[in-house]
Amino acid sequence: MHARILTLGLVLLSSCCIAEDNGETLWIPMIDPGLLWDSEIRLEATLYKPIGEGPFPLVVFNHGSTGPGIIDKDLSIKPWGLGAYLTKHNIALLVPMRRGRGNSEGEYKESYNCSVNSVEAGLHYAQQSLDAIFAFIKQQTWVDQDKILISGNSRGGLLSVMYAAKHPSLFKGVVNFSGGWMGEQCQINAESASNLGLFAQAAQNNPLPHLFIYGRNDAYYSDSTIQSYVNAFAEHSSQVEFQFYQLGDGINGHEVFYNYGDLWLYGYNQFLKQTGMLE
Repeated sequence: MHARILTLGLVLLSSCCIAEDNGETLWIPMIDPGLLWDSEIRLEATLYKPIGEGPFPLVVFNHGSTGPGIIDKDLSIKPWGLGAYLTKHNIALLVPMRRGRGNSEGEYKESYNCSVNSVEAGLHYAQQSLDAIFAFIKQQTWVDQDKILISGNSRGGLLSVMYAAKHPSLFKGVVNFSGGWMGEQCQINAESASNLGLFAQAAQNNPLPHLFIYGRNDAYYSDSTIQSYVNAFAEHSSQVEFQFYQLGDGINGHEVFYNYGDLWLYGYNQFLKQTGMLE
């Protein structure tokens, strides 16, 4: 209980205690492939950075989907409470918006169609944005290139796990909040497109430590389905810690990242220490 009270005071940072910080807007260049020609576009990203020149450890946070239709695709995600907590501990937070989301240029092509081809195409499309984002990060002198953690919520959670599996040398660890690409109602069984298969693939020969954080009664996946994702990953990797929270009667567990930091922050903080992001 003491830890819950401590974390509540440290991270939620309600408006009565601290003014909302919208961070600094950065523009990340990207070459957007086209059928006839490629285009130069810009991706929006919000940066929360400690005072000074650095270099600072960096957490990259990848957003989820629009719902569909629940979240405006033009909304820029700004988790300022997490930004305030991390900068207090001398860690920077970068929150990029993939193509077609927020103020990022390009089209939003991360489809909601329940087909293998649609999922594979959407994942590939999203990963192209991440390629541009991490090419940009490599050029930033304020980033401690040896201390980068990738994280995300919902689609951004699974995307972070998959991207780290392909580029393990870039990262110290991975934090997955409520990760999955499609809801279980899609009933996709192909290993290349199902949440279960994608988690299992990402775990193979993956040396990175992972923290999986989910809430019970998630609107997109049942409790047993969430446990199966963790089991599929753990079958191929011992480097996963699982935290599963009950948010309250009738509360959608998919809200765990944005609305229940008082539950998960202590474990998150311990993971930062474990991975060397926080000393």
